[in-house]
Amino acid sequence: MYKPLITSASKRYGNNRWESFSIKLKRNVYLFSDLEYQHWLQIETDPNIIDFCEQAIKMEIIEDNKKQFSIIDMWVRYKNGKQFFIEIKYSKDLMKDSVKKQINVQQLWCKANQATHLIKTEYEIGLSPIKLSNLKLLIRQVKNTTEIKQEKIDIVKKHISGQPKLIQQIAIETNIEISELIKIVCILVNNGYINCDLDATHLGKNMEVWKICEDS
Repeated sequence: MYKPLITSASKRYGNNRWESFSIKLKRNVYLFSDLEYQHWLQIETDPNIIDFCEQAIKMEIIEDNKKQFSIIDMWVRYKNGKQFFIEIKYSKDLMKDSVKKQINVQQLWCKANQATHLIKTEYEIGLSPIKLSNLKLLIRQVKNTTEIKQEKIDIVKKHISGQPKLIQQIAIETNIEISELIKIVCILVNNGYINCDLDATHLGKNMEVWKICEDS
């Protein structure tokens, strides 16, 4: 629906620039702070989000006879059709006059266009070291699963129920090597078929996984 307006990671824009490949969009994404990068990790691995775009749109308004504009950090669309325009800022920056003006433009534009505007800071986005490590690993593993056969994925699915079960136990039951099984688990987590505690446990043989109920 949108294409990023700012794509060159070499430009002097943002504090810490990241360029990463999105499996979901099948293109590189450009992020301009560590906080934006952590936010993208969560969007990329959220099976409920079907589309997104960074630096998606230049919002323009006229206020006090002056044209003002701001480029929003992220647009996301969920399976249920809901869409959000998200500005990502560190909380300490919210009191800056320049940031206040930027957010004012965005909020007025969204109100005029009947769109939902959100502001997210490190309090909503910030990841624990374990979850940050897990999401990075999850994306890395999903990128490298072309050799995984569907038959094995189907076998693993048959051994996962609504009750939590250790990956190590599934390996014993299916006779699938742990390294390959973790790749399959990552596929199933990324697809929204199973869940696990990415916040507290490192992705490995001691992690528990369980099937997500279809009506949940």
